[in-house]
Amino acid sequence: MVFRQSVYLLITVFMLGSGLHKLAAAEPNTTGQTGLINMPDARIEEDGRFRVGASYFRPYLPVWASISMLPRLELSGRYTIIRGLSSELGQGFGDHKDKAFDAKALLLREDRWWPNVAVGTLDFTGTGVFSVDYFGVASKRLGNTDYSLGYGIDRINGFFGGMRHRSPWIRDLSFVVEYDANDYKRDFRAAESGADSRQGGWTYGVEYKKGWFGAQLSLQDDDVGVNTYVSIPLMKEEFVPKLDEPDPYTKEVPKAAIDQWLADTGYAARLARTLNDRSYKNIRLGFDGHTLSASLTNTRISLTGRAVGRAARILLAHSPEGTESIRITYTAEDMRVLTYHFTNTHKLQRYFDGLLSRAQLDRYLDISYADPLRSADLSAEEIALPVDDDAGFVDGIHRSDEGHLLSFRHETRELSTFQLVPFNVGVFFNDPNGAARFDLFTTANYTRQIGTGRFLESSVRLSLYENVSNVSEESNSTLPHVRSDIAQYLQGGGRFKLSKLLVNQYLQPAERVYARLTAGIYEMMFAGTGGQVLYLPEQGNWATDFSLDWLRQRATDGAFEFRDYDTVTALGAVHYRLPGWGLTATARAGRFLAKDKGVRFELKRRFRSGITFGAWYTLTDGDDDTPPGSPGDPYFDKGIFASIPLGSMLTKDTKARSNFSIRPWTRDVGQMVVSPGDLYTSFERTLMLDNTDYGVSSQLGQ
Repeated sequence: MVFRQSVYLLITVFMLGSGLHKLAAAEPNTTGQTGLINMPDARIEEDGRFRVGASYFRPYLPVWASISMLPRLELSGRYTIIRGLSSELGQGFGDHKDKAFDAKALLLREDRWWPNVAVGTLDFTGTGVFSVDYFGVASKRLGNTDYSLGYGIDRINGFFGGMRHRSPWIRDLSFVVEYDANDYKRDFRAAESGADSRQGGWTYGVEYKKGWFGAQLSLQDDDVGVNTYVSIPLMKEEFVPKLDEPDPYTKEVPKAAIDQWLADTGYAARLARTLNDRSYKNIRLGFDGHTLSASLTNTRISLTGRAVGRAARILLAHSPEGTESIRITYTAEDMRVLTYHFTNTHKLQRYFDGLLSRAQLDRYLDISYADPLRSADLSAEEIALPVDDDAGFVDGIHRSDEGHLLSFRHETRELSTFQLVPFNVGVFFNDPNGAARFDLFTTANYTRQIGTGRFLESSVRLSLYENVSNVSEESNSTLPHVRSDIAQYLQGGGRFKLSKLLVNQYLQPAERVYARLTAGIYEMMFAGTGGQVLYLPEQGNWATDFSLDWLRQRATDGAFEFRDYDTVTALGAVHYRLPGWGLTATARAGRFLAKDKGVRFELKRRFRSGITFGAWYTLTDGDDDTPPGSPGDPYFDKGIFASIPLGSMLTKDTKARSNFSIRPWTRDVGQMVVSPGDLYTSFERTLMLDNTDYGVSSQLGQ
C-alpha cells in the first residue's frame, strides 16, 4: 500500500510540473522547518536566515522559529498549543502545550544530475510527543517545479513527498501538493483532541511571499491550515539606513607649530572636547614632538575599527604641524586593549582624502595588543586638560535612542552614567500554576568611575505590575533553591528592590592578561565577593578565563538581609572560535551555584548583522529528578539565547544590545551567578573590529 501510494505521488507531481526555469524557494512548513505543508523537504534556507511564525492545522497551533545556523544546518523550535485538549498540569494552563526542537542537515547539494539530500529529526529534545526521524529526503528542481520524496519513522509513517510550483505569471505565488504521511491516530491523546479524525494523505496549498513576509493557505480533506511568518536575513549588515549617523569629521582646523601647540594647552583641550562631543570618553593625550598619542574609548560606536578610524580623523585634523605619526590606544573598562599606530600621517591624510587604498595604508599601520607597561607613552608627556563642564565635557540628561520604548541617559566625560528605563518586561513560562507570568517594572542604573579602572555600579527596580505573586505552589527541588524560588524574590519585599550594588576593579597585570575584582550585591538573589582572570593568546582563535566567587544568598525582601545559604563557585572556561564562520564554542567546568559539579557547553554564532544566536547544555552531578527528570534519568540545564545589537535596527549606531534567553526558570541544577562584568564578553565585542571578524588584524572603519 505504501509503495503504491509513493508511485502515485511520483506520477502526480511529475504531471503537474512545468518546464520553466525559475527556481522554487525554500519555505517553512507548519512546524517551522523548511518543507512543504506538513512534511519536510531537502531544502535549507540560505545561510543566516531567521524565521519566526505561527501556524494552525486542526488541532495544532504552533508558534515557531527557525534559523539556518550554518550553510548545511537548520535548527528550529516550537511551542505548540493543542486546541481543545486540557493540560494535565491544571486549569491555569488552559489548553495542553508542548515544547519541541527540530534539526535538519543537508548531506548532498543539488547539481545537474543529483538532488539535494537531507536528513532530519523533529522533537529530538523535549517530551517527544511529536517525535520524527527521516533518514533521507531528496529534492530536485526541474524547471519551475521542485519535487521531494522521503521516508520517515515514528509520527511520519513511511513515504512522504510532494511538489512546489512557482507561478511564472504571478511571481509572488507558489502552489504546493504533498502526501502527508503523519499517523495522526497515534498522536498524543488524539481521541480527546480530535486529531484521530485526520486522515493525512493528499494536501494542497497556495503560498504568497513578498519581501520578508510569507503566508500559506492549505486544505486537507475538510480541514483548512494556515501558516504565516517573517523571514529576517541575519547576514545583512544593517536593516535600517543610518540616516541620523553623524558624518566623519571633516572640519579644517588651522595648524599650529609644535612649540606653540605644546605651550598652549588650549589646543589639546579643543581636541579633547571635539572627541568628547563624538562620544569618546576617558580621553588622555600625549605628544613627544613627533607622535601624537591618545588613549580613549567610545560609548556609542559599536565597532572598534570604525571608532578608531573616526578618532584618527579628529586627531589628524587637530595635530600640530610636523606631526609624523599618530598612536591610538583603545580601552575597555579603562583597560588598554588595542593600539593602532599610524606611522605616516601624510599617507593617512591621503587615505582620508580617497587618494590611497586600504591595502596601501596597511603598510603604514600597525595594530597590536596594548602593552600596559607602555603607559609611559602618555604619562611622561601627558597633556593636562582643563576641566570645563560648560564646554561640553558633561552631557545633560537626554532621551536615549538605544532601542528602549522610552529611556533617559546621562554621561560624563569619563565613564560615569545614569540611565532610567521606565518600562521593562519579563515573561516567565510554565511555572507551577500557569502557562505564563508577566513582570512589568522600571529600572534606574547608576555607574560612577571612582578611580583608574574602578567603578561603583548600582541598580534599583520598581515593580509596576506583576502576576508572578499568583504562584502559590513552592518548588519541590531537592537541590538548594538557588533559582527555583525566583517567584518569592519577585513578589517579596514590596515594589521597590535593590538589584545591584557593587564595586568592580579592573586590572591589567600583563599584556593580554586582564582581571576583575568584585565585592557587593551581584544580583537579585546573591551577593558576595570574587573575581575573574582572562588570558588572550598572541596568536590563535582561543581564550581562557577563570572566575571564583564566594556568594551568600539574599533574602527575598530586596534589601540587605540574607538567607543561611552560602557557597563558593569556581568555573574555568575555554573559548574557541572558528574563523570565517563566526562560531564560538565554550566549555565551562567547575562548581556551580547549587554546589553541583560539572561542565556547561555553549555554542553560538555571530552573523554579519551582529545578531548572535546560541544554545547551552549543562551536565552536572546535581541529580535533578524533578519532572521531566526522574531517578536514574536526571534533568540537565539547557536553553537557547540571543543577543541583538540595536544599532542594526536604528538610524544611528549604538553599542546597546537586547539580550534574552529561553530556559526553565524554576531549576537549580547547573546554575551560574549573574556576572558583574564578564571579561570575555567585553573583550570579544571590543575585538570585533568589523562586521565579519574580530581579532588583531588591519581593520579600520570610517
